[in-house]
Amino acid sequence: MANKNAVQGAIYETIVASAIQNNSQAIEDIVCAFTENLPNRKLKATIVNREGQHGEKSDVFVRITGGNNFGMNIKSFKGSGFNQVTRMSIDNFAKQYQLSYHIREVLKELTIAKAKNSRQNWITPEYANFVVTEIRPKAYEIIQYSLLGEDSPELFVLLKSDEGIIWIYKMDDLLTYLRNSIDVMVTPRGVLMLNECFSIQKKGGNGKREKYPRNDLRHGGNNIQVKMKTGMLASKLTPITTLYC
Repeated sequence: MANKNAVQGAIYETIVASAIQNNSQAIEDIVCAFTENLPNRKLKATIVNREGQHGEKSDVFVRITGGNNFGMNIKSFKGSGFNQVTRMSIDNFAKQYQLSYHIREVLKELTIAKAKNSRQNWITPEYANFVVTEIRPKAYEIIQYSLLGEDSPELFVLLKSDEGIIWIYKMDDLLTYLRNSIDVMVTPRGVLMLNECFSIQKKGGNGKREKYPRNDLRHGGNNIQVKMKTGMLASKLTPITTLYC
């Protein structure tokens, strides 16, 4: 599945790259979002494939006439969209965001319980207030790192593949909206919402490929997953430019 997703991702990255390179207005729109000083010659874009280093979120880089270089975090979706933006083990999650020992152990307890009984909510009612209180101060940081990683791409790109629409956003504009819309809560189904577009949940799945028991925290299905309601997010923002493929 991982290899299949990587191949699919590479296809969508190529589609986005081609659409940008063949659209002079889109190239100008991108540069104008960052500077008013446009070169006195026709702008051209060169796409550079990512190196795929751990922690990087730039899927491709676009180099534009005049020395402008932009990383692009690209997400493709169909229908309303529900994309994973990052995943990690509970220990790594707690370490990354400097969470307390107590919340880490609670998340482990809830995750194992959910692994044993898939019908059970991940965040159960008796722990909901505690989890919300612990996560709320870290909510924006979690979203921010999920989108920026270690290399902080300047552009966020959504490809609605079933309609052939590409929206390109300035990452800073996206982050401003997300910072101002934080509203941490646990839903009746036990999902931890960071705002109306971003959530945290137990990953699940991976049962056929795993060597560890379902209730072992080393099982990939027991990772923590940050997910994004992609189509909803697209409706909240004004893109730098829109392309069709």
